[in-house]
Amino acid sequence: MACSPFAVLVVFLILSCGAKRPERIEASVPGSKTLWKENEHYADTSAYPMHVTYKGWSGDTARALNNLRQQVASILERGSGITSAKIVFFEPNDAVHDVYALDPDASVLPASTEKLFTSSTTLWALGSKYAFTTKLDLAPGAQIQGSRIVGNVYLRPSGDPTLRTSDLDLLAGQLRAKGITSIQGDIISDLDGENPLSDQAKEYMAAHQTNEISVHDSIVGDNGMIASADTANTDSSDDDDEEEAEAGALSTFPNFSLDRNIVTVTVAGGYSKGASTSVRIYPPIASVVVSNHGSSSAPATYRTKKVGRGRHRRTVRSMSRGVMTLRVSSSGGPMDPQQTISVTGQIPARQQRTYSFAVKNVPMAMAAVMKWRLQQNGISVSGQPRVDRAQPNQVLQTVAQKQTNLVDLLEYMNKRSDNYLAESMFRKLSTIQQVAATAPDERARKLMRSWLQVCNVNGTACTFIDGSGLSKEDRITANTVIDLLAAIEQRGMLPLFTHTLSVAGYDGTLRHRMIGTAAQYNAHGKTGTLNGVTALAGYVTTGDGQLAAYFITMQHFRGGPWAYKREQDKVVEALANFRYSDYQSAASIPSLGDTGEEDNSR
Repeated sequence: MACSPFAVLVVFLILSCGAKRPERIEASVPGSKTLWKENEHYADTSAYPMHVTYKGWSGDTARALNNLRQQVASILERGSGITSAKIVFFEPNDAVHDVYALDPDASVLPASTEKLFTSSTTLWALGSKYAFTTKLDLAPGAQIQGSRIVGNVYLRPSGDPTLRTSDLDLLAGQLRAKGITSIQGDIISDLDGENPLSDQAKEYMAAHQTNEISVHDSIVGDNGMIASADTANTDSSDDDDEEEAEAGALSTFPNFSLDRNIVTVTVAGGYSKGASTSVRIYPPIASVVVSNHGSSSAPATYRTKKVGRGRHRRTVRSMSRGVMTLRVSSSGGPMDPQQTISVTGQIPARQQRTYSFAVKNVPMAMAAVMKWRLQQNGISVSGQPRVDRAQPNQVLQTVAQKQTNLVDLLEYMNKRSDNYLAESMFRKLSTIQQVAATAPDERARKLMRSWLQVCNVNGTACTFIDGSGLSKEDRITANTVIDLLAAIEQRGMLPLFTHTLSVAGYDGTLRHRMIGTAAQYNAHGKTGTLNGVTALAGYVTTGDGQLAAYFITMQHFRGGPWAYKREQDKVVEALANFRYSDYQSAASIPSLGDTGEEDNSR
């Protein structure tokens, strides 16, 4: 069963970076590695790529690694709750060498580290060159006659979750550039969007199709509905570090998204008591109508009086706030042609309040906004916005389009730990009809499991309910995370995938961490934070230039997560400082005090 389409997911936007940015480093990509298929090369556009220069060590590696293990253990094996961790080094031949493990088979909550699974699956399923395309196509029979389009126009999005109202101006501008000033027809949202599958994923799924769903793929709640990010108990709103929240709502139709499917409603009181309220909606959507029965109460008044005596005499200001009984609600369903915003009660005169609501019928709303933006850009539209389905397998003429590259979107998602984008990627996977499943969400879960099988990762201990990691039913292990990171490197995806991860001390949710250490501008990672959960996973290069992958999580702890995050940072910093020549004796192991930070005891 599909998840509830209208639950608002709290998501996060990146703050400006406070660290000083060094000179940009250009990447060099080994020509021997290809992504997905032969001769399809990629380029790393990250400002700080991984620099793996390790050629091997002729000394006593066992002694050095044992000393490193003792240092990591002294950092991690002191806390309450559950701590699970695993660290591996990559040899020059891409073989994986286990360095440290602490309860790596423990079933733990992934929090936002689940986005590692979602993003890598999406890259595999859609292909690294995939772009989300929002198009205006001529309907069958429509023609361009001089400056006019005679006939209907299809609006055909493909699920770009970053699409904004301002982006529709780009489509209108392309029509204006063609000399088009009028459309004599309707603007129709096409409900049959594209459902692509990369060549490699298509080949794999064709050979492994089955309708069987693992017990880990579906968890049924008490109400008989499959648990999901919107039905689970997600009592945390701070995933991840100091990110500002922006609301988003999932659409019934995953290919449709505009302004995160949120409409803002501003209600303002009149100038005096008894005046009617005014209601403004943005964006102005023709399918969202207002039923305004609000009124203004007496305006707030201010009074001053003198109190006290002598040198203690002072002026006190008091305010009467007026009557505030305003109630704003939304009604309508995902298939209803109209959504009604009802305003009742009173608001003090000359005051205003702003509310946000999920757009219910997103395809209808997008068609209405598209018509509005066309008209605002000087293109008259004689018809009406509506919803329909284009005939399958029809080749239509595209007259305007906007594209968003998948890799750019995954960078936005992972660096900012954007839950709305992660859920949108999960929903995009659910639209791929070539995957045999009994419900849309099962298609997404099946693709995630298929990707793990392609990577030879044992995913039997994993439970994927959503794409963001917000669900308290999600489960992973340290072993599965490290195995996935190892497969990403061994398949030649490392430069591309690390481009989507946060860089320590520079950007994303790691921008304030590991500053001034060997891990800054070096470690690439994905954070995860829920109430009582903090996790960190990713890659770092050692002092010898050897690539390491790490996963560290602390769960079921009391108090805030920052002391535990500092321990995670200390481990990554120890890896970044590690040199075989420095760890030949126990006396050479850097102490906790050598990091320049106070030990966070608990």
